[in-house]
Amino acid sequence: VPLLQAALFCMHLFLRGRMRDMKYIKRNIVPIAVLALAILSFRFAGISLSYLASEVYTRFIRNILFTLALILPVTCGMGLNFAIVVGAISAQAAMVISVDLMLEGGSALFFVIVLSFALSIVFGWMVAALLNRAKGKEMIVSIMVGQLSSVIYQFVFMVAYGMFFEPKNQEIILDRGIGVRSMIDAKNISSIFKSILPFEFDGKTYSLLPLIFIGAFALLLFYIQRTRLGTLARAVGTDLQTAEKLGIKSDRVRTICIIISTLFAAMSQILFVADFGTINVYTGHLGLDTFAAAAILVGGASIKKAGMRHCFLGVILFHALFVTSPMAGQNLFNNPAVGEYFRSFVAYGVIVIAIMLNLRTEKEKAEN
Repeated sequence: VPLLQAALFCMHLFLRGRMRDMKYIKRNIVPIAVLALAILSFRFAGISLSYLASEVYTRFIRNILFTLALILPVTCGMGLNFAIVVGAISAQAAMVISVDLMLEGGSALFFVIVLSFALSIVFGWMVAALLNRAKGKEMIVSIMVGQLSSVIYQFVFMVAYGMFFEPKNQEIILDRGIGVRSMIDAKNISSIFKSILPFEFDGKTYSLLPLIFIGAFALLLFYIQRTRLGTLARAVGTDLQTAEKLGIKSDRVRTICIIISTLFAAMSQILFVADFGTINVYTGHLGLDTFAAAAILVGGASIKKAGMRHCFLGVILFHALFVTSPMAGQNLFNNPAVGEYFRSFVAYGVIVIAIMLNLRTEKEKAEN
């Protein structure tokens, strides 16, 4: 009998462990699947690990703050904030203006950060005002807001600049005298980042300054999540009606979260352009919201719950696949377009899968 009891107890532990493993796999099916695809793509891409690491590091610097910008809106129940495009637009506008004013060095960086943050606060407040009027439909509205802001931004620099605003730097204006050139050299910003704390890896020169900025903003977000604002955001995100009955000003909390999200996106765009070295005036901000959303979902987040670990893991996994898939497509099918289509499929596919999983989870909770 004792032997039988011991055997039954061991079987119980084994089955419980198996159940835990299955639950863990079910909860993390997206990151596990993307990791497997990234490993397979790396296997067939025919590239070195050092090359992959350098490329992922570059994309990590450019995109991590975009992904971190999504956490607070998710926490307060607004879903994925596709309107982070507004923050990127604010930063791009500030950088174009700094080139127009012919600012250089530290004064250029200071001007860009201050102006982009000021614009982000104003535009973030406007975005939040719209989203607060569309409770329950924030994700759809944020997509539309991002598209509308992009059109307005492009109109300003394509038509109004040179027609209504007199530029000081004629080199950035098209030959017709109206509209800004599509590509502008951002050496007034990029030179600062490349000259401070440089280091070499895989034959390329990088700077530690972007990592310092990222670390500072990550610590700031970590601190915010543990302040009263973070607690209120979680309360609003858990149950909006109950939070309002308890006297929490939900609209104010949501507004602050959107403004912070917009500020993070603005800083990320500054890092992106500083690393890239060129301002792609009309298209540099396009698609970043989709890739940021895909990255955080690849990391295991949902439209209801997201943390910093999801951001860091997701950016690394998503961009590892982003780098290797075109090369794997070239080697396997002699057509790099296959890899391009595949990574676009991953970017949009994980968003759809996450939404479907969230709807299924909500349905199961309602049935229980």
